[in-house]
Amino acid sequence: MPADRLITWSALLARWTDFAQSALALPKTGPAARWRDAVPHIISLQAVTHALPELATIDPPEIPLALDRAELTIRHASAGVDSLWSSEPLPSELADLIGDARLALDLARTIGLAWVVASGVLVAEHPAELCMALAQAGFVRDLLVPSPGVPLFATSPAAHLVPADWGAPGDEVISLISGFLGQFGDCRFAGLDVCRQVYRQFDFAKGGPVRDLVLPTEAGLPAGQPLLVPGITHGRIQPVTLPPRARIRLDPLPVVHGDSDRQEA
Repeated sequence: MPADRLITWSALLARWTDFAQSALALPKTGPAARWRDAVPHIISLQAVTHALPELATIDPPEIPLALDRAELTIRHASAGVDSLWSSEPLPSELADLIGDARLALDLARTIGLAWVVASGVLVAEHPAELCMALAQAGFVRDLLVPSPGVPLFATSPAAHLVPADWGAPGDEVISLISGFLGQFGDCRFAGLDVCRQVYRQFDFAKGGPVRDLVLPTEAGLPAGQPLLVPGITHGRIQPVTLPPRARIRLDPLPVVHGDSDRQEA
């Protein structure tokens, strides 16, 4: 990443906490006083919610500290809001703000190294050797890999790795995974991103699969068959099914990116 794009977590938060000055315009007494007291907590929640999607732009070794600071900020702000409305139900607007911040944190915790299918089709084989090499080296917390023998199409996510240590040798990890995927199709390293899953969706009235839907893993569970499978979870190698005995023959499907309205045919 270019040095001029690297920013600190403190700088991201500072962009939003400047808005806290708006609290001075609210009354100090009466029904609005409680909302005045809540404004610093509201600003903190908004700051974290809007800063977390930018986590991929900061210096990678800073990511663990940024996640810890975000969690503490959300915890403190949520407790502050709850204390102001301790005697009655929390207003729905505030409950939504807290929920949005917690969801943004859950999504940010999946940030890692991402690979996508650059063009054509990718049909990977079993990743046993790759997973063993990565696990033994201690590079990986979580790893998603293609389901063996199942076609993935252009722009689909192909692999996602959350490092066990952001200071670990990134080039070695990237080389291992890029080399594995490159045996089976045109794949490229896409840099830092949140974890995305691809779901093959079916219309049995039409006789089979109709599209692949790409969504962040924390965006809920849509209908469809997940095509990326865990190779490593919390540093432990996971069992991965063998590829089908008969090769899957499938015409290219549209790949729809549900969080960006992108579609590739």
